Amino acid sequence: MSATERPYSELEYTSGYYHELGPAHLAFCALVAGIDRPAPARPVYLELGMGQGVSLAAHAAASDGEFWGVDLNPAHVANARALAESVSTPLTLVEGAFADFAARDDLPLFDVIALHGVWSWVSDASRRSIVEILRYRLAPGGVVYLSYNCQPGWASRGPIRHLMKLGHGASAPGDPEARVQSALAFAEEVAAADGRFFAENRPAASHLASLRKTTPQYLGHEYLNADWHIPWFSDVAEAMAEADLTFAVSARLLDRVNALQLPPAGVALMDREKDPVLRESIRDFLVNQQFRPDVFARPAPRLSDADRTARFESQAFVLVCGLDEIDFQLTGAQGEMVLPEATYRPIALALAADGFVAKTGAEVMAAPGVSSLRRTDVIAALINLVGMGVMRPAQAVPPGAETRCQAYNRLVLDRALTGPHLMHLASPVTGGGVLTPRSAQLFLRAWIDGDHAPEAIARSVWAVFRTTGERAVRKGETLTSEDDNLAALGDMARRFLDQTVPLFRALAIV
Repeated sequence: MSATERPYSELEYTSGYYHELGPAHLAFCALVAGIDRPAPARPVYLELGMGQGVSLAAHAAASDGEFWGVDLNPAHVANARALAESVSTPLTLVEGAFADFAARDDLPLFDVIALHGVWSWVSDASRRSIVEILRYRLAPGGVVYLSYNCQPGWASRGPIRHLMKLGHGASAPGDPEARVQSALAFAEEVAAADGRFFAENRPAASHLASLRKTTPQYLGHEYLNADWHIPWFSDVAEAMAEADLTFAVSARLLDRVNALQLPPAGVALMDREKDPVLRESIRDFLVNQQFRPDVFARPAPRLSDADRTARFESQAFVLVCGLDEIDFQLTGAQGEMVLPEATYRPIALALAADGFVAKTGAEVMAAPGVSSLRRTDVIAALINLVGMGVMRPAQAVPPGAETRCQAYNRLVLDRALTGPHLMHLASPVTGGGVLTPRSAQLFLRAWIDGDHAPEAIARSVWAVFRTTGERAVRKGETLTSEDDNLAALGDMARRFLDQTVPLFRALAIV
């Protein structure tokens, strides 16, 4: 790979986890799309451009199968390897270019290939290598997760990137973070000069102002790569067709809720258009799409309505948050939409019953308050609850997954003290990560270490706070005294014991 093809490497990328990349979620997306694709019991999984490897390690810990990751950045591979050492299952980690990986003759066929953001930040040659890998190394019936920044939502941001690249190039060599901040400051200085571009392109001005809240790591990789490719969906679909792949569904399941995302005239327009590429292209204009998390698939039979319903009935589901954390209100391109509580609350209550234990769709449909509802409405609600992030498809716990998750989660809890912090714990029930704020991680660490009373947990967390200089916050006010902090942490600990511990038991996190 030439120097011009290399991704931005002055700063390491952020350590994010993305559940949409997981085999369990992608299998569910295939079901939502009506594709007759039974998920393999032990999928062979590949993540191209794995970054720090957080998603890869969490999915390998929580699932059964064979997991591979590829990245060009040596620091990323080293960090992923450190995570992999916490997961008792070996990961196959490859440091190198996609072209070199595509040329190997020892690769298996992969059931799932995932790329998060990579398509936007690599050269044309690298994208051709990606298509080659998809064409020749994706198994029959395989699925691909491909997320990328897209048009038309990024149309006003290209000039901002251009200014930042100019400012970055003019910066003196030195601290990478300072160079990124200098690039941003240069763009801000141009914007502050009252020129016509930012006056006539208010979305660009607003977006530039928002960048001050982001990290240098994000800014560097998002805006300062040598390659910066913001495609239209139709261009991506054409490239995927070269690998015999067709669009299946958005992995962001709430994109499917037309009443939430589209104006009435847009819904009517979409209903008239049958070509899937044109439909998605129209949708992107209607919502001013900025980012697409697409699922593409090899051609496969379609499920009949009866078979699809039967698959939903046999699919298990589990909540990943407490009942009081579920907001029966959605926000989309058309504003806010209140969900009918007569449908959603009985379903949520059914899922929370018996200590949050996972339940099949059929068991949910038979629950009090749900059995009188139409099955199609219940299925739609289950899909939306997954899309809202309050529920996940559940799986039978694979052999060894509980032990692997415990090892991975111990690393996460240790990092809650030392950093860099990770925001998800691995669950063998969901096959992936569960969002867990650092405060809950500190409570869990104390609980695992034997502090089971609220007061003892509060003292343990307060000992950490005294070391780090942190303080509890109550009703927006930062508490200063030890007594006030212990009282607030004690209240939080009681809630943790009452609600979070039972949930974590159902998720096999504890």
